[in-house]
Amino acid sequence: MHTLSKRQKTLLRHIIQNFIDTAAPVGSDYLVKKHRLDYSPATVRNEMMNLESMGFIQQPHTSAGRIPSDKGYRYYVGHLMRPEKLKYEYQDKIDAQISQFTGDVRKIFEEASGILGKISNELGLVLTPWMSNWVLDCLELISLSSQKVLVVIRVRSRNVKTVVLEIENEFSTKDLYNTASLLNERLSGLTLEEIKNTMYDRTRNVSGGNPGIIREMINSVDELFGLSDSAELLTAGTRNILLQPEFSQKEMMDAFLGLVENRRDLVRAMKDCCDEPQISIGNENKNNRLNAFSIVKAGYNIGGNSGTIGVIGPTRMPYNRILPLVNHVAASISHHLS
Repeated sequence: MHTLSKRQKTLLRHIIQNFIDTAAPVGSDYLVKKHRLDYSPATVRNEMMNLESMGFIQQPHTSAGRIPSDKGYRYYVGHLMRPEKLKYEYQDKIDAQISQFTGDVRKIFEEASGILGKISNELGLVLTPWMSNWVLDCLELISLSSQKVLVVIRVRSRNVKTVVLEIENEFSTKDLYNTASLLNERLSGLTLEEIKNTMYDRTRNVSGGNPGIIREMINSVDELFGLSDSAELLTAGTRNILLQPEFSQKEMMDAFLGLVENRRDLVRAMKDCCDEPQISIGNENKNNRLNAFSIVKAGYNIGGNSGTIGVIGPTRMPYNRILPLVNHVAASISHHLS
């Protein structure tokens, strides 16, 4: 990364902040007048040429002003940005809206995505916990008929999945109780991914329980425990984001609608998150389909299970306002669901 002078840092910050606010290329005369700078337009033009040669800004058209590059945004986020504190009124409103649905996980996720989309004027995203990391609390076997068993899978975040299995031979209520007890003894405390990968080895030499039920559960292990791709992405704010100037360009509109309609790329991008909040800008995104966008995201936790929330929008994004918003919503979800 290049070392910038104090003047270059000041100009780069002004260029980026003005472009974020106006979506219009920024010229030297405008900067001098707008910010009452102590140096002449000619000096500013020279410094802008230097910033351009270093790759921090670019000129979209001949004789036009400059706009930030992805490199410029990255330098701004890392060195120049002054994050705004989320207004207390927003903090209180977010906490109140999320707390009213305590106990209804789905409603909380829907509310959170709506809050993110509305306040940011971008697309709010909530990725539910990916269940391969969820830990089995217990499973229950319930008789539906002489040859049908309902398998109830309970994980530690109190979520439940149910699957109906057809068993070749008849079984008794005692068979179900003994089989469930045996399986819970061997599987409880493991992640669903671990169970899926080791179910056969952990149950092949058991004595006790109903062999037919155990055999059918081994045969159906992917259906029962294969939940690694079950994370769901909730979105809100499409109407708001499409009003932004970038989407007057057909290419941007097509790219965005493609992401919204086929969400796999967004799910993958949201899963790629660590404990600390992240900002991925333009071509920093691994998927080329996301190169025109930035994503601000943060993780949340529910009983040891991880999910991600965030905001996606054009790279011309008010990072200083969106980062505190995403952080607060993530913390609020973790608090009210812990």
